[in-house]
Amino acid sequence: MQPEAVPAAPATKARFTAKGLKSQRTRLGFAAAEYAVLCGVTPQTIYNWETGKARPRGKQLDVVASLRGIGKKEAKALLAKAG
Repeated sequence: MQPEAVPAAPATKARFTAKGLKSQRTRLGFAAAEYAVLCGVTPQTIYNWETGKARPRGKQLDVVASLRGIGKKEAKALLAKAG
């Protein structure tokens, strides 16, 4: 389930690194389960992305990219709307 509150970034060649995703999640102060809600995936998927066992595809990558530029307050507001 992808929350409607997350703005979808245009399909671009967004770069992804497991380390970057984890640092983004911790910068926002979210547990993997909370970040998973924002991304519309399971907490296990977030774990797999952060450990390099899997990579986000298509729309998932667009959602992850759209979350890069937001701050803690905006992220918490998105989580409240999605949850």
